[in-house]
Amino acid sequence: MKLNLRAIDLNLLTIFDAIMQHKRMSQAAEALHMTQPAVSHALARLRTTFNDALFIRTRAGMKPTPKALQLAGPIRDALRQIQEALESDEPFDPLQAQRTFTIAFAQYGEMSVFPALLDRIHQASSALRINSIGEANAEALELLKEGNIDFCFDMQAPDDDRLESCLFSEEDWVIIARKENPRYKKRITAKQYFAEKHIVLALKGGKKQLIQRTMANLGGERRILAEAQQLIAIPSLVMQTNAIATIPARLAEYPIYQHQLRVLKLPFDLPKTPFHLIWHRAMNQDQGHLWLREQILQCR
Repeated sequence: MKLNLRAIDLNLLTIFDAIMQHKRMSQAAEALHMTQPAVSHALARLRTTFNDALFIRTRAGMKPTPKALQLAGPIRDALRQIQEALESDEPFDPLQAQRTFTIAFAQYGEMSVFPALLDRIHQASSALRINSIGEANAEALELLKEGNIDFCFDMQAPDDDRLESCLFSEEDWVIIARKENPRYKKRITAKQYFAEKHIVLALKGGKKQLIQRTMANLGGERRILAEAQQLIAIPSLVMQTNAIATIPARLAEYPIYQHQLRVLKLPFDLPKTPFHLIWHRAMNQDQGHLWLREQILQCR
C-alpha cells in the first residue's frame, strides 16, 4: 500500500527515530522533552500509519520489528538531511550550543585523545557534552553508518561510500616491562623478545592474522601469557608480572605509568600503525560537527 505523505505527521518520524535509538520509552521521552504517555500515543499513531507493531515491549526494552528495522535507516537519513538543510546557513556557536556528541575512541584513545579534547572544549568555554563509548571497531562503524554516533577511530580507513575519514596519527610501537623486571634495563634483543612471555591485545580475524604474519616475517612467534580485551589494561598487567608487552608509544608515555614501567626500543623495525578519524558523509555540512572535528584534529 502506497502511503500518502500529506496524511502523515512528519513529527512522528522523530519519535520513531528516538525509540529506535534508545530502545526504551522513558529514555526516548526524555530525549524528546516529552512525557512518556505522549510518546506512547505517538507510537500508537505510527502503528496505525504503517499497519505494523513496529516495536515490541520486552524486558530488555522496545524490540524493533523487521518492518521497523527496514524503516530505520531511510528515516534517519531523511531526518538528517532535513536538519542539515535547516541548519546549513546557521553559524555554530560552541558557547551557546546545547548539544551532545558521541565518539568511539577505539582501544586507547580514551586515555590519550579524550582528555586533550575535553581540555580544548573546556578552554573554549563550550556548552557541548561529549560521550565516549567503548564498542569494538566493527560495532562502532555500524553505529556510525546508522547515525547513532558522531565519530570513531580505526586502524583502517572505511570502505563504505557513506563514511569519510582522514589520517589522525601514525603510531610507533615500543616494549614495556615493569621496572622491577631483572632481565631488562636498557635494551632487548630479538631472540630475547621471542623467548619472553607476552601480554597481548585480543584480536580477531584479519587483524590477528596480520599480527601473526608480521611476527613470522620478523623471525618468530610470541609466547602468549595472556590476552587482554582492552589495550589500556595491558600496562597494569605488565606492572604486576615479569611479562612484556608491545604497545603504542603514546600509551606507554602516559604519566601514570612513568614510575612503574620501563620503555624499551623494539629490536626490529615495526611499521607505524595508522589511526583514522571517521565520520558520516552526511555530516559534512553540519557546522557543529565541523567545529568538533577540527578540535579533535588539534589533539594529534
